Amino acid sequence: MPPASSAGGSLAWHRFATLAEASEALAEAVAIRLRSLLAAQGRASLAVPGGTTPARFLAALGRHDLPWDKVTLMPTDERFVAADDAASNERMIREQFAPLHEGRVAFLSFHDHGSDIEAAAAVLCAELAEAPPLDLLVSGMGTDGHVASLFPGGEAAFLAAPDSGIVVARPPGLPPRLSLSPARLAGAGWASLLVSGAVKEAVLKTAPGRTAPLPVDLLLGRERGLDVYWAKE
Repeated sequence: MPPASSAGGSLAWHRFATLAEASEALAEAVAIRLRSLLAAQGRASLAVPGGTTPARFLAALGRHDLPWDKVTLMPTDERFVAADDAASNERMIREQFAPLHEGRVAFLSFHDHGSDIEAAAAVLCAELAEAPPLDLLVSGMGTDGHVASLFPGGEAAFLAAPDSGIVVARPPGLPPRLSLSPARLAGAGWASLLVSGAVKEAVLKTAPGRTAPLPVDLLLGRERGLDVYWAKE
């Protein structure tokens, strides 16, 4: 099935039959934007999600011939576990993204900053304070509307606090996490969502009628717009 694209305001939909097709198309879109950024400013930054959905996207993007040494890659969020833990986003990204696995791209790791999560967040905040705004964002989304490690019910506190680049998330019943802040996510030069299935489509489509905002609404309400790469399955 060829992609069908539609825009509603600042929201652009790119629809595909399979996640493999959506992943390849998103990888092409990101590669095109990286080339343009590198030509214009000599460097670029890209944030990517963890989990299982983006694995094909990361593999496809890594096959593009780009000067990866001029790109800084970072995760959108990370569980506060060991870097080689099966639950680590960095572990998955390293396995799937060849330029990182081969040491050809700069990477802002959320690991190895001590055993105290608040102290680790402070170190990462200091690093991000010296960095320019994020150029490109690829995000996933949970069926509950969470993005990065901003979960429903907790984003209000993050929004009320001064932006530091990194926030500590403590979702109930889950390990604590480090996440890019709402402002850092929403402030990316270009942002996209990679999602699949009818449930996640419904979460996005019902945004205008929501009385209680979800974390994903931070991206849906971006002034610079949002590209949704959606796969039927």
